[in-house]
Parts: sequence; structure tokens; C-alpha cells
Amino acid sequence: MTASNQTPIVQETMTMSITKIAERFAPLRIADPAAEQAMLRSMVKYGQQTPVVVCRIDDGALELLDGFKRLRAGRQLGIKELTVRTLDVGLRACKAAMLLLNRVGRPITSMEEALVVHSLCHEDGLNQVEIAVLLNCHKSWVCRRLALIERLCDEAQESIRLGLLPASLGAELARLQRCNQEELLKVIHEQRLTWRESRQVVTALLTRPKKEHERIFNNPREAVLAPESGINVSLPDKQGLSFQVKQMRRRLFSLEKICQEVAHLLDTDFIFFRPHEDKVLRQDSARVLVSLAPVHEMLGQLARSIKP
Repeated sequence: MTASNQTPIVQETMTMSITKIAERFAPLRIADPAAEQAMLRSMVKYGQQTPVVVCRIDDGALELLDGFKRLRAGRQLGIKELTVRTLDVGLRACKAAMLLLNRVGRPITSMEEALVVHSLCHEDGLNQVEIAVLLNCHKSWVCRRLALIERLCDEAQESIRLGLLPASLGAELARLQRCNQEELLKVIHEQRLTWRESRQVVTALLTRPKKEHERIFNNPREAVLAPESGINVSLPDKQGLSFQVKQMRRRLFSLEKICQEVAHLLDTDFIFFRPHEDKVLRQDSARVLVSLAPVHEMLGQLARSIKP
């Protein structure tokens, strides 16, 4: 999703004192410590390779729109001046331009898009239709981005802004009730869960009975993340099952679990997808249905052949 069909017009490159560049719009970007360190190393070795983009708003301040990592690296290195390009647009257009200017390099995340949309709505007083027109997008996209922020508890928003949690985890946390978000955040920090582990815990909280939630929070790695027990494939077996049958049962149980998780994901996650992501998932769904058709038929034959 881009903010406009046209690239904002910027003036010629010039040098500017680093002290004159302000970061009013920094809260609309999400910190990425690894990327910031990479930028610092790059500027030590090569210097500033591309100009930052600033805008001059009503009070005359020069506000940074693109190049936050370059600015911060420059400050750490004691650089006096940076190469800049200025963009003469209004305050609201500045926020829209942030989305467009970050199409290249590290793509702007859905959480950062949500922060911009939320700011336009709650700080600038635009309604969803006006935001859609400004960003040249559909109203439903604006609605999805607002929902992504408004469903997140304050602690989750702050952790993501500061780079303490991956931005991609925001959509996962937003699927939970706020009270569960806060509890899970505590568990993530205390037990240092990875993104994949956190996502598995979210799915478990959504699909398992509430009576199991306390056990999940107390020991997520044992309750959710431990290797699946499945079916013991060693011989002999108490039920007298062959190795091949035990393997088939293990795969069937795994398939059942995956189907339950996918069904729940497809029921809740589409609100966060971009239009092109929605299209990709629909294409993938059609392809998977083709693969599932013979499996569905064979499972049906087996089930129908069971004698009462």
C-alpha cells in the first residue's frame, strides 16, 4: 500500500547542520536496534550514502521524514552536517509522505502504517474516508490499520515502538484480549520467547479451553512448545500396530492439529492483510484445496468403511 500514486517533489540536495533537524515524527517509526547498528557500521566505513528527507512545517522547524537511522548514526559519530533534501508539504501530507518514502530499503511495516493512520485520525482529526483519500487507499485498509493499533494494549504498543518486540508480533498480540496481551508480554520478556514461540502461544490461547490458560502462562515451553508427543513409533507396541500404521496415525494427528490452527487463523487474521496479501492467500488457498481433495476423498472412504 502506497501513500500516493506520485512521488513527492523534493528540492535539490543541500547540506545542513545536524542540530537543525528535529524528530517530531519519530514516534511513527518503530525502532530496529539491529538495523541501527548496521547503519552505524555503514556510516563509519562509507559515510552518508543517501540524503535524508526533511520537511518545513508551519513553525519553521525542519522535521525528518526519512532517514532516522542515518540521523541517529550521525549524532553518535559526531557528524556536524548531513546531506538533505527538503519537501515542502503540509503537516498531514508529511505523514502520508512517510509511507511513500519508505517503499524502498527496509519496507515500512504494517504496524508503522497503523501508527501513521492512527495519528492522522486521532491527532489531525481526519475521518476514515479522508485518510483513505489522502493515502490513496481503500477505506477498508484504513479500518484494518486502525483496528491493529486500537486492539493492542498500551504496553504492547510501547514495546513495539521501542524495538523491544518485533513489529510483526503486533498483529499476533492484537488477536488476544487486552488482559491476555499483558500477561503474555510478561511471559515473553521473562522467558525470552522468540517470535515463532510467541505466535504458537497466541494460537494456543485462542484455541485451547480457558482452564488451560494458567498452565500455558506458567510454563509455555512445556504446555505449548514442547515437541509433539504424537504416537510412539518404536516396536513393539501395546496395541500391536505396525510401524507403518503408527507413522500414518502420527501424520493424521498432526494434520488434524494443523487444520484446527489454520481454520482459526483464516477466521481472525484477514483484518490485518493488505489487498495484495489477501489476493496471494486466496491463490494459495485454491492451490491447497486441490491438494486436499484426494486426501479428503480417501479419508472419507476410510471413515465410511468403519463397521458399527
